[in-house]
Amino acid sequence: MYQVLYRKWRPKTFADVVGQPHVTETLKNELVTGRIAHAYLFTGSRGTGKTTCAKIFAKAVNCLNPIEGNPCGECEICRGIEDESIMDVTEMDAASNRKIEDIRDLLEEIRYTPAQAKYRVFIVDEVHMLTTEAFNALLKTLEEPPSYVIFILATTEPHKLPATILSRCQRFDFHRVTPQAICDRLRYIAQQEGGDIDDEAGLMIARLADGGMRDALSILDQAMGKSRQVNALTVCETVGMAGTGYINEIAGDIARRDPAALMKLISELYANSKDMIRLCDELISYFRSIMILCTVKDPEGLIVASEAELTELKQTAAQFTSERAIGILNLLQLSYEKMARGVNKRVEMETVLIRICGVPDNVTQAAQPSVTARQQTAPDQSAALNSLISRVEALERMVRSGLLQSRPSTQTVPIYGSTSEPESKPSAEKGGASVNVRELSDSAKLYGEWNRVMEALQVTNQAAYSVLADSRAFINGKYLLIETGGFGRDMLRTSQVKESIKNIVRQISGIDCRLGPYTPSGAVQNKPSEKNKSEDIPLASAEKIIRRAQEAGIDVEEN
Repeated sequence: MYQVLYRKWRPKTFADVVGQPHVTETLKNELVTGRIAHAYLFTGSRGTGKTTCAKIFAKAVNCLNPIEGNPCGECEICRGIEDESIMDVTEMDAASNRKIEDIRDLLEEIRYTPAQAKYRVFIVDEVHMLTTEAFNALLKTLEEPPSYVIFILATTEPHKLPATILSRCQRFDFHRVTPQAICDRLRYIAQQEGGDIDDEAGLMIARLADGGMRDALSILDQAMGKSRQVNALTVCETVGMAGTGYINEIAGDIARRDPAALMKLISELYANSKDMIRLCDELISYFRSIMILCTVKDPEGLIVASEAELTELKQTAAQFTSERAIGILNLLQLSYEKMARGVNKRVEMETVLIRICGVPDNVTQAAQPSVTARQQTAPDQSAALNSLISRVEALERMVRSGLLQSRPSTQTVPIYGSTSEPESKPSAEKGGASVNVRELSDSAKLYGEWNRVMEALQVTNQAAYSVLADSRAFINGKYLLIETGGFGRDMLRTSQVKESIKNIVRQISGIDCRLGPYTPSGAVQNKPSEKNKSEDIPLASAEKIIRRAQEAGIDVEEN
């Protein structure tokens, strides 16, 4: 029966282990000098050689003719351990034997001395899966086992092990195998198997394997089943990847902000049965490289790519800013999570690509649209609602900060201020003196630069702009009279807002103005009736404010 490559080419000696010299050299030295510990802990990501090194160590420590710390592979013990005919080396999978009863059975075996070998070696794989009770049962024996027993624990998640277990073991951390080391090993094995693999395909498999040699050999095995001459196209067809060509084309359309072209590409890939989750993963990897190229001066050591791929990546990266690359990565990561939760993968992929086309080139552009852009944006119902909500939020902030004082009211949303000045004493600011506002208002002219004042105010004081955005202003000499409701008038009484408006008017019109309310004679309000004396605004204005608050989603209790 055919034996898969990762089993056929499993290392037989420490010298065959790829990418872990810091582990293999230490273990060989311990074997040569006889400084053998009673418990070892091998940690690291999948496929990096933990269990393989444990088996090599078990052979080497029992080998009849060791060679500089390596097992000879020829003696009776080495052959017996290799074909699992010697029972003195026991391998247990803690993922399926995790209960306290399983550990008790293991401890029962420990009582018996080795039948053929010098040591009894117990290899416990995925040891982090043991229950708390199982760990407690193992603890004492792990600390002081019989002289003929060696424990080797292996795990991908050492943080899940109790500190009491960690403190009783010699720990060895296995690193991810470097892409170049994987590529070299794949080429060697492919040649021994009567095939060949080029550098681009080898690096592509290394990226997919993410530092795990076992995963890399599994992909190579599958690719060689398709063709003995393995290239990048063979790998893409084997694992269902879109491939470099499609990814570069997608990146180019994103750079040009062309959603129509992107939709055609997704349709073509979907028709070819390409997995949208894998496509999203490919794009994440690609734009990670773009982000690195945009931010790092010497990025070659951080990107897994051939020279030709790296040159093409640099050309594409020149079309992106680091801010835009980061924004695209954030959207792709969110989309990947959604796809994993089971949403329609094609629709999600199309949606995220359209959103990516709108990611701005820099943070400032995203956070603060220009005045020109705001003027060019067509007003619609959604924009009006957002504007209303922002004004209500601004008023709430003013109340919390003390800029507006609420009066006792039975309503859920308090009404502040007054929409008109007292009838007997309408006045405008004049160095502490009072002037007749109605007389100034009757002869005032519309101030044509008020829109520009509001645009500048939006930048310097968003809260004031939210309240005064619908106001008008009239000018009479050095008096600027502002027509606004009760909220606006209360806002204009604060020194901060007054000074902001004065400074803006001074910069735009060169006028050192004084502020006052716009109240023409024809707009005099009748005195409130006894029924409405406690209210500070006319009923119509109150109803208007209540209606706005309700439209913004705020519950209002009317009495």
